[in-house]
Amino acid sequence: MAQRYQANIESLENLQYVANVVDGFNQDRFLAALMGKKFISKAELKQMRFDLAEINIKLERQYENLSEFGSTFNDKFVTNNNNYFSSAYTLLRKVRSGMSRLKTIYRRFAPQNEADMHKVNPEVTTLDLFDRSAMANAEYTLPLLSMEHFTPEVGELYDTMKKFMDLMSTSLSLCQDILEEEERIKQNPEACVLRYQWLKEEQFIALQKLIHTIDLSSKEFLNENNPAIKLRKNTKDVTQFATDGFHNLPLPDTLVLIAKEIKEEVLRGEYTETELMLFNQDRDLINKVRYIIQHFDSYLQRKSKRKQIPASYVACLMWWCNIPLKKNLAFVSYFKETYEAAQGALNPPSNPAVNQAKRTEWKSLPEFETLISEWENVEIA
Repeated sequence: MAQRYQANIESLENLQYVANVVDGFNQDRFLAALMGKKFISKAELKQMRFDLAEINIKLERQYENLSEFGSTFNDKFVTNNNNYFSSAYTLLRKVRSGMSRLKTIYRRFAPQNEADMHKVNPEVTTLDLFDRSAMANAEYTLPLLSMEHFTPEVGELYDTMKKFMDLMSTSLSLCQDILEEEERIKQNPEACVLRYQWLKEEQFIALQKLIHTIDLSSKEFLNENNPAIKLRKNTKDVTQFATDGFHNLPLPDTLVLIAKEIKEEVLRGEYTETELMLFNQDRDLINKVRYIIQHFDSYLQRKSKRKQIPASYVACLMWWCNIPLKKNLAFVSYFKETYEAAQGALNPPSNPAVNQAKRTEWKSLPEFETLISEWENVEIA
């Protein structure tokens, strides 16, 4: 079975390899490759030039498209085509006219008969096109004659082919630079977060007059209907979300997520997501509990020798707030953060200690009956 030439380009390394091949094109190699062919008529030379001239026009247009899209591609968190530069294979489809013609040229000047194809290594069943083509990496003998000794058709073909190679080289270099920059950003969480923030700021300006119309109960905001919202929920923080989502989420879905976050932030106002979750959106209760925790030292009727808040007091507050079992840990964490932020004098108890101190009834205990009464009648200063 005849061996077939391969020219696969599916990685950044392959892309660099092809770019190096194209950069190696010169007049001596061109003439040597041309002289290596037994006979090429003037008509064939003209046809090759005409074909390449048409390709050059397309390639210039494709390069402009690459350059325009690439100028902002890595500045955006997501785009309307995240895969535009996702791999060398996908990316080179943008210069498909040039890549197809490049392979045709190199194949034309590679060994074609079975005997010549077997000369290097008879055991190899596939050959790299660029290694075997006289127009690419294959060894060649310097031409004995310079360009002026050939017919005008040869010089015209060389000039057209040189322009083609220069366009390909420029396009491949641009592709390579964009892929490398994208990879650096993916490895930098802060850079990913910054790009998400830029997109969010743009959308906030665009949505300012429409925020009141956003209905968060709409099905568009359900996790199962939106991969961006689902990813945001399943990541621990915005840094992990932005790192996982950079150039990896559909733009429309990401904009829906941002609209949801903006609406929630407006509704939340001065309240955190944790507070709204713990206290079921009850803002009056949030204000009371926040104030109680910030002034918790004043409610302690007995002193702790270990300078630690008695776990029973926190357990009682959790009971008074009617916190469900599944939110117990979140409440203890919230208590600790709020108390420490208010620069309380004691150490908050651990979650296990609070769990051990829990009771089903507190008002029957005089110490806590008075405490609960104070909480119920608290006046926020």
